[in-house]
Amino acid sequence: VFAVIPQVIPPFVSFTIYRWDINIRMSTIIGFVGGGGIGFLLAQWIRLLDYRAAGIAVWFIAITVAILDYTSAEIRARFV
Repeated sequence: VFAVIPQVIPPFVSFTIYRWDINIRMSTIIGFVGGGGIGFLLAQWIRLLDYRAAGIAVWFIAITVAILDYTSAEIRARFV
């Protein structure tokens, strides 16, 4: 147990962060095609020609992805 767990932690953390990042990005795409969430609101605002709200949503998505990229890089640096 003490020899296996330290070897498994880096790949497990790396894969978990990778899937977490993909899920955040895909939630926007799924919402954009009708699944709900911020992507759905973004598509609705674009259809309603409310470009101010759509722009704010795009900024929010970009900031969220940037924060997640930074966080995942920090976590990977510590564990991997």
